[in-house]
Formats: sequence, C-alpha cells, structure tokens
Amino acid sequence: HQQALTALLAEHSSLTGLRVKTLDTHEFPGGWNYHRRSNKTIKQMVGHPQGGNEKHMPTIFHMSWTANKDDKLKYLKQLGSWNLKEQCEEGTNGAKIMEDDGQSACCSIEPLVTCFYRDKPSIKPCKESKPIDKGGRSW
Repeated sequence: HQQALTALLAEHSSLTGLRVKTLDTHEFPGGWNYHRRSNKTIKQMVGHPQGGNEKHMPTIFHMSWTANKDDKLKYLKQLGSWNLKEQCEEGTNGAKIMEDDGQSACCSIEPLVTCFYRDKPSIKPCKESKPIDKGGRSW
C-alpha cells in the first residue's frame, strides 16, 4: 500500500536522483488528516470554531488510513462528502435507476449527511452517536 510505495519512491529517488513532490495537504487531505483531532483543514471542512472563520472544501479528499470500506463510507457521509442516494449505493442498481430516471434519481445536489460516531469529524453535531474509538470524546 502507501508505505510500500513511499519506500520504493525513496529508494528509487536515492538511486537515480528522482525528485519527488508531494501534494499540499490543505487542498488534498487524506484519512491521516481526518483522524487527527488537531488538523485545521478538517476543522475548516466541518465548520469547527477552532478552524477559524473560513469554511474550506478541499479539491480532493482521499479517505486513506481507514480500516475498511464500510468505515470510509460512514466517515464520508458524516463529513458531508457524500451525494449518492442510498437506493443507488449497492450493486448495479444505480446505473439502471439513472438510465430510467436520470442522474438526479441517484445524485443529490446537497450532501447526504448521516451521523455514525460522535468522536469523528462531522458537519452536524453527532453527540447522541456512539464513539468508534475507545474513550473517544465528541467533536
């Protein structure tokens, strides 16, 4: 995965003089940023008071550093980064629904926000939800 690629890039860089640039994590954050409570970019995404007065939506958000696909989906939904209607999430239903009823049958203009965990970033308060991390406190 990412660690193997990073090691390979470092070795190749050392051997051949390859120069590597990385993307700015403010515009291209990932799961590592998401799971860090002190990350300003994530606080700006969810409108947290400690994020400052500006609201920020990154260019691309990659939910890496997350255990599995189910958790990734939950985190994205809670973060307000999900616009696919539930009826179109599983299997090939979505393609058929869009073919019959058009794109708006599956895609929402506004994010579809669902609370899952109180201790993960969310664009709405999720204080009534359980924590996923042991001893996790509300955002």
